[in-house]
Amino acid sequence: MPSREMDKIAFFYLRIWLICLFASNIQTASAQRIKPTGIFLSDSVEVGKPVYFSLIARHKPEVEVFFPDSSYNFSPFEIISLKSFVSVTDDRGTLDSAVYQLVSFDVAKVQALRMPVYIFQKKDCTAVFTVPDSVFLIKSNILDSKEKPVLKAETGLSPLSREFNFSMLIGSIALIIGVVGSIYWVFGQDIYKQWQLVKLQRRHLEYLRSFNRLMRNARERSNIKDAEKAIIVWKNYLERLEKKPFATYTTREIMDNMPDDDLADALKNMDGIVYGQEKSKNMDVYLEVLKTGATRLYRAKRRFILDTQMT
Repeated sequence: MPSREMDKIAFFYLRIWLICLFASNIQTASAQRIKPTGIFLSDSVEVGKPVYFSLIARHKPEVEVFFPDSSYNFSPFEIISLKSFVSVTDDRGTLDSAVYQLVSFDVAKVQALRMPVYIFQKKDCTAVFTVPDSVFLIKSNILDSKEKPVLKAETGLSPLSREFNFSMLIGSIALIIGVVGSIYWVFGQDIYKQWQLVKLQRRHLEYLRSFNRLMRNARERSNIKDAEKAIIVWKNYLERLEKKPFATYTTREIMDNMPDDDLADALKNMDGIVYGQEKSKNMDVYLEVLKTGATRLYRAKRRFILDTQMT
């Protein structure tokens, strides 16, 4: 119940009680003792629902009186709110009043409550209690324990549409870029060198497999065409290794780029075998010299990559 509606109801019941109190002359100005009155504003209560309790005290104007606040033990009730009213003074004395909004979770059939007012004296406060007032419990909202409860679904499941989380995607991409960038900044030079060396080694192994197969065929079969193919594979490999057009170079141009007496002699003899179609027992020896020269260039290229510092 909203607080404003509660105030209106409490004030209405309080006015009725005050009229009845004044009409019956229960308290008079000449009374020597303060006798507070406390009553429930209804005669019944339900578990967990609010009930109102009115507390009234008439006293001499010079006497200071205090009402219980929310820290007071209202057992078997619990306080929800407290509404105090302005003191009223006339020829019969001063009237103080308050309405307490309470709630009970007790299942006792009859529930009673009495409350004190505190009279301030020089050294301490004296508590003066009201006559106990009772309310009866209504069991309309209490489940009978003999009845077996049945669970009922309150709502059905509703399918939810899937939405793509773009913020998560952007955050993940940014994180990956940051991690990769950090790794490259710290280890980029070493990673690049290793990648270059891996590619260089893979190409060299491919060249060796092809060249060795053709050289073996040329030796075992005395096949000049296999020897010619081996020279072509050798030139193509040098072209990729040195980034120069070795495949179109003549023997003289090759020797200008690779000055080596043994290599020059081997190339001249292979030219005579290939172009003169003259078989030679030393053909495999000349091819081995070519292979050795290419391997020497491969090792030089490998040392160059290892010694190069990236800028």
